[in-house]
Amino acid sequence: MKDAKLWRRSDGEIVCQLCWRFCRIKDGQKGFCNTRVNKKGKLYTLTYGNISALESRPIEIKPFFHFLPGSRSITFSTYSCNLACPWCHNWEISKKPPLNSSIKIGVDDIIELALKNGDRSTCASFNEPTLLFEFLLDLFPLAKKKGLKNTMVSNGYMTLKALEMLKSAGLDAINIDIKGDDEVYEKYCKGDIRFVWRVIEKAIKIGLHVEVVNLVITDVNDDMDCIKYVVENHLRYAGNKIPIHFTRYYPAFMFGKPRTSIERIEMAIKYAKREGVMYAYIGNVPGHRYENTYCPRCGELLIRRFSYEVIDNKITDGKCKKCNFEIYGVWG
Repeated sequence: MKDAKLWRRSDGEIVCQLCWRFCRIKDGQKGFCNTRVNKKGKLYTLTYGNISALESRPIEIKPFFHFLPGSRSITFSTYSCNLACPWCHNWEISKKPPLNSSIKIGVDDIIELALKNGDRSTCASFNEPTLLFEFLLDLFPLAKKKGLKNTMVSNGYMTLKALEMLKSAGLDAINIDIKGDDEVYEKYCKGDIRFVWRVIEKAIKIGLHVEVVNLVITDVNDDMDCIKYVVENHLRYAGNKIPIHFTRYYPAFMFGKPRTSIERIEMAIKYAKREGVMYAYIGNVPGHRYENTYCPRCGELLIRRFSYEVIDNKITDGKCKKCNFEIYGVWG
């Protein structure tokens, strides 16, 4: 166990301030995520160095399409989650509490492996990376000193204070997953979508590179009303420059609905573009034209992709090679 951050005492309990649940935790008990425990009036984290997966992966798989395209990122995770989505593709770790293990991985181990692999960034991913909070606060500044960027793939349910602390520690980019509208969060995820939009808005305001994902799930959030809700709020809180990825769902964990119709995802992308979103992509459909990046001004094909591989990149100094339009992203 390691001392946790972001908590306060209240009426003999601990109030965790890491995510929007603000769990009230009695002595000897854990919060909703099962990763933070109250021991005699102090809060401890059970995830520090408790790593469930560690490997080098393409940055496009996160997905980040506008952040160092074609590069690789040392990707790692811990256990559990602070939402309850029944379709989770990483359920083997996200639905497990932290495992007791004598083998712990240090921040130096991750940085050393990243440099050995030629990775250009770190990425906390797979399960909800907010639960590695204290570990990330130690990792990010050391990674920056070694010339690495730092990224996260998150459900966006962290508090604004947690986000600010991660930014101060050296976080460069965050990908945030939008599950759907209010009904989807209430019915399936045991969460509140309003807080996620606030985190997206804040992340942009404090200077993080942001991309948004919407996993389009059959009979859950693939109807036009839900798609309109996602697009309209994306424009309201993120703006038209922030990329949004509409990703194809496949049955997983406790969810057996058929995989998403490609036509439904295409409908979402076309609607987003029609409403003014500059960069709307398809995910989990290798070879589709909407995997590519096009210039919003002149329509030039700028980045051609196949699945998680960049085939060709014509962006020069962050601009369209043909018309000089500035493309949102981190390119150098």
